[in-house]
Amino acid sequence: MREVDEALSRAYAQQGREVGRAPSAAAVPSPHRPARRPAPTRPSQVYLPPAPPSGGVLEWPEVVDVLERSWGDRFRLMADRILQAREQKGVKVLLFTSCHRAEGRTTLVLTLARALAKRPIKTLLVDADLSGPMLGRSLGLRPTVGLDDVVEDGKSVEDALVESPGDRLWVLPMRAAASRPRDFLASASWACTMAKLRRDFDLVLVDGGPLFAGLSAAVLHRSVDAAVLVHSRDATGERSLLRAREVLEAGGVPLLGLAETFA
Repeated sequence: MREVDEALSRAYAQQGREVGRAPSAAAVPSPHRPARRPAPTRPSQVYLPPAPPSGGVLEWPEVVDVLERSWGDRFRLMADRILQAREQKGVKVLLFTSCHRAEGRTTLVLTLARALAKRPIKTLLVDADLSGPMLGRSLGLRPTVGLDDVVEDGKSVEDALVESPGDRLWVLPMRAAASRPRDFLASASWACTMAKLRRDFDLVLVDGGPLFAGLSAAVLHRSVDAAVLVHSRDATGERSLLRAREVLEAGGVPLLGLAETFA
């Protein structure tokens, strides 16, 4: 996974020049987004925007466009290696985590998803950062049903899925942070939801939040096959990385690789 290191370093720098301020892997700038209509005041039967049918308009962050345009070959290589792990090691549900917040994890996952969306497989992005969900917000989504409603209130997972038109990519956002993350992850509803997603999709990318958030890795990651540890050189030192590896190993989650971002 270290093949994306140089890509992220240079792309963040290029993105910083384009927007006229110093780049930072610890604070990915949010692009300007056009005004959107307010969310409906009453629950709809299915959360899928009316046009196009069964689809959603994703507003990709500017930094993702920069990374894809300038270093798309590196992310395509990363996608190849993940698909190879899927075929050879049975890695179907892949966790992306970090030691701390603001290390570029969500940006990397989104850019990788763009590369995988061009492959003949069904790829799902899941926002499972229970204390600070950002995936849906980064894509301009304003869900009325999210993963939190599915797990905590028994809503149908189909009502929360958002399909990206024109490719084979779906998103399962969170509407709000979980009030009791430990109970959330220990629930039968969480386990059943993840089992269903494993059956319905070819590859599931889980944006799982930071490891050092007080949650047990054994509980947090029991539904995934492997993990990619995303880290920023400025935010995370070698000792933290070693500790993170120990946390994952203690939880029974193989570390598939490291992906380093730079300021």
